[in-house]
Amino acid sequence: MRLFKKDELIFNQNDLGDCAYIIEKGRVQIFLTKDKEQIPLSMLGEGEIFGEMSLLDNLSRSASAKAMEDCQLNVVNQSQLMERIYSADTIVRLLMRVLLRRLRGQNDAISGLKTDSAHDSLTEVNESEALSQIKLENKVFEAFQSKEFLMFQQPIVRLSAFDASNKAALADNIYGSESLLRWKSPLEGMIAPNLFIDIIENSSMIIPIGEWIIEESFRQANLLQNKRKNFSVSINISGRQFVHHHFIDRLVDLQKKYSIDPKTIKLEMTERILMDGVIVLENLNRCHDLGFKISIDDFGTGFSSLQYLSKMPIDYLKIDSSFVQKMLGDRKIEAVVKSITYLAKSLDMKIIAEGIETKEQQKYLSDLDCDFGQGFLFSKAIPTEDLIKLF
Repeated sequence: MRLFKKDELIFNQNDLGDCAYIIEKGRVQIFLTKDKEQIPLSMLGEGEIFGEMSLLDNLSRSASAKAMEDCQLNVVNQSQLMERIYSADTIVRLLMRVLLRRLRGQNDAISGLKTDSAHDSLTEVNESEALSQIKLENKVFEAFQSKEFLMFQQPIVRLSAFDASNKAALADNIYGSESLLRWKSPLEGMIAPNLFIDIIENSSMIIPIGEWIIEESFRQANLLQNKRKNFSVSINISGRQFVHHHFIDRLVDLQKKYSIDPKTIKLEMTERILMDGVIVLENLNRCHDLGFKISIDDFGTGFSSLQYLSKMPIDYLKIDSSFVQKMLGDRKIEAVVKSITYLAKSLDMKIIAEGIETKEQQKYLSDLDCDFGQGFLFSKAIPTEDLIKLF
């Protein structure tokens, strides 16, 4: 906390900025000086922050500040701000740089001075990359509106009963499938999922597109269950979807609409969601009480607490493909896979291993008593009608 007396100068225009301030008590005037005349810009009161510009862009102060009455100010240092800025989305950082430059330009126009931008700490933002990201987001949403998205199904098989040398036996051992989003562009054909999945999950698009994914997965589950009773379908759910206030009501409506037994639907989410507090726990319990199964995806790649894991109603743990593909050549990763398997069994959870590509991987996991597996050894994700033909 720093104290300033009435009319005391807090910092001067063109000074190097070493901190910003939050007004705890009192009023502060921000002003410019031109031809020895003070030009007021704004009057700030309790709870407001000032002096942040020079910390954000690493340039000199663009204006002066003085206490209009006795003031108590909380000090904010540069590292406190910049660690948050650097972790922000690229587009947010770009917008911040644009706003800072416009504001400095206005101040320069009033004062008649020119701010040196040679050391602008935000110039590292790749402007063309950020603008390309916005364009790609628009392209993805336009594709959704044009009905270019499809839901494919990747089979999940019972590992202990599967004979990798007998492809004809695949159909008998398919236990269920995972619904996976695909994009078929009329101009570019199939678009690789890694080019658009993260964009959807990290934007507001996840709510409308996520709702469509859930309904389409229920519709396809109905088709699959007409051919094979109690066929299980996994649906990927983002954290933002899961805590949405209409999520559970929507699940119940779709379950009734498509006449689906809830126990045949696995709600699949990453382990990061376990850290999101009371609302998540309440929703998990409500879903479980309604009969839906809960599956934790990519287990071992995040930072979930075993305490949370033991308290939550989880039915399945999925071993991430990055572990499966390296476990036979890396003793440490092999130990992780064994530990996950032991943990799941101890907590009465079923295990699904994803990314299985070789017979050796399948045999090793089967010998560990891993329950189910999916991966290219069995099948890639395929249209639902192709999966039905396997039955």
